[in-house]
Amino acid sequence: MTDVLYVAVAGDAPHLACYPIGKDGITEASSHVGLPGAPAVLAVSPDHRFLYADVSVDGTHQYLSFHIDAASGALQPFGNPAHVGPYPCYLHVDGSGRWLLAAYYSDGMVTVHAIGEDGAAGERVQQLVTAQKAHCIQTDATNRFAFTPHVGDENAIWQFRFDADTGQLSANDPPKASPASGQGPRHICFHPNGRFAFSNGEQGSTVTSWSYDTHAGTLAPLQMLSTLPGDWQGDNSSSQITTTPDGRHVYSCNRGHDSLAGFSVDGDSGALTTIGTFPTVGTPRPLAVAPDGASLFVAGTQLRVFRVARDGALHVIADLDPGPVSWILAVRT
Repeated sequence: MTDVLYVAVAGDAPHLACYPIGKDGITEASSHVGLPGAPAVLAVSPDHRFLYADVSVDGTHQYLSFHIDAASGALQPFGNPAHVGPYPCYLHVDGSGRWLLAAYYSDGMVTVHAIGEDGAAGERVQQLVTAQKAHCIQTDATNRFAFTPHVGDENAIWQFRFDADTGQLSANDPPKASPASGQGPRHICFHPNGRFAFSNGEQGSTVTSWSYDTHAGTLAPLQMLSTLPGDWQGDNSSSQITTTPDGRHVYSCNRGHDSLAGFSVDGDSGALTTIGTFPTVGTPRPLAVAPDGASLFVAGTQLRVFRVARDGALHVIADLDPGPVSWILAVRT
């Protein structure tokens, strides 16, 4: 069992780098694998045996599949590229490991690709039009429901039923859940106890906590807090959001203020309490927490490594420059 951070690097030599995670975060990559084009988003199978990367080759997107070595975390490509076409801004593997779900910002849709018995990403089995600016897709712990936040005017999280036997999404009842007006939910993550979810507002620079009905697969807003200090006057928007593995803290990226906003979580009520903001190096986009919850990684113009204190405060360990980072993913192999 090894904890690693996968870093998707674009630029002149696009590649995926594997960084072992230790008590002081990360230092140097232990391995890397070259790519035929610029990488975008990454996803990992629930058993952590396979990694999937979206790569743009001559303007057309495709999914590449990789075996994960359990001892080292090293990646080995296998299978044939799966044709995608347009740019997916988010990837997610369902709880069964049989389906690769994606959201598309510019195209206003979600898709489902089959994953073969060998673990390789395969053909698309569904393409479903939603609304413009679909930005994320997640299944819940039961694997019976899925959720896609939409930023901008849509200002809603679309709620789907999900059939893990066929890979098909269908509208739930109600089909949408909305935060306060003008927030623009961008990403969503679930609390480990399954009773709560958290989304961040791209337009509103907020985090919303949601009560989650596991039987109906529906969200209801509980609370909304700003991700910014009270005296901030500049422009800002949110990017990625994540919880710590123990569910005690939530972090959201501020683009403009260039920081991470931290919140503590009451696991009984889902209530949030602001911890503070913590500077990043440049504008932060991808964000990941180590599987043991002891360190946090966020990529802007550099990859900043934080130590996570017991109270949720973040303390800088190191700043690394692996190249232009498009996505990061922390995995326990």
